[in-house]
Amino acid sequence: MLTSLSFQAPCIEMNKLNNLWFHLTGFTCNLKCRHCYSSCSPVNKSRKFLNLEKIKQTLNDTNKEHLEEIYLFGGEPLLHRDINNIIRLCIKRSNVNILTNATLINDKKARFLRQIELDSDYEIIFRVGLDHYKEHKNDELRGKGSFRKALNGISNLVNSDFNPIITAVNLWGEEEAEFKAGFLELLAQFDFEVSEINLKIIPAIKTGEYAKNFTSYSENELVTNESFRQSNPERFDCVNSRVITENGVYVCPTLVNDPRGKIGETLTDSAQKFFLELSTCYSCQSANKKMFNNDWNQ
Repeated sequence: MLTSLSFQAPCIEMNKLNNLWFHLTGFTCNLKCRHCYSSCSPVNKSRKFLNLEKIKQTLNDTNKEHLEEIYLFGGEPLLHRDINNIIRLCIKRSNVNILTNATLINDKKARFLRQIELDSDYEIIFRVGLDHYKEHKNDELRGKGSFRKALNGISNLVNSDFNPIITAVNLWGEEEAEFKAGFLELLAQFDFEVSEINLKIIPAIKTGEYAKNFTSYSENELVTNESFRQSNPERFDCVNSRVITENGVYVCPTLVNDPRGKIGETLTDSAQKFFLELSTCYSCQSANKKMFNNDWNQ
């Protein structure tokens, strides 16, 4: 058993900023998912929306950085009233990933965003949260009707020549090969070339609604110095990522609701080092893959 007296967390240092995350809508979302690690919902207004000027300033602060990807997330990022201007601004610098439940993407929205992409040198990449290839299992987590609305959004994206990535949490403990096969069969109904790159399967983060509805981390689910030495540090997203929120800079998307994840007010004054003392860090170590950033080499 690990105790607070015997445990000393290993430290990880950001070696370069390749992935920049913007927490656009705080914890406001049009869905309330039973496994959401940040307890996002239509009524969770505990964090303000990210100001457009702050996004501009952050991009100015990173003008010497080699940004490979920008990620827009929430809550549901498409609820932000300035989302179109934010996308236009960010796509001048890098590929833009939109992490969405896709339920708000109608045909008009998809065609509009496709035109923004066509006017740019970079891509818009949609990461759609869908947790099972069977309707009743997905809706058990995300709410009745969410599956069909998401599929409609995916259809609209495909019709506008986007190639969406499905992000799923395997809460049922299915064999990964079977789980992927089910999603690949589901996506086969859409008219686009589907491969394993279109699936991002991640383990549950046992905080927020997941902790309330299922289980929380045990006291032994921690990253130790010994286990860290046996890990690949490059698999931790925090080695080349930072998250910009309305109230400061955080080290990881899973920690935007945890003051221990805050490492500064701006990128220029934020810490480069972070101690992997939180149980959410254990999830990243156990996954042994990029949990949140795209991994095009998988």
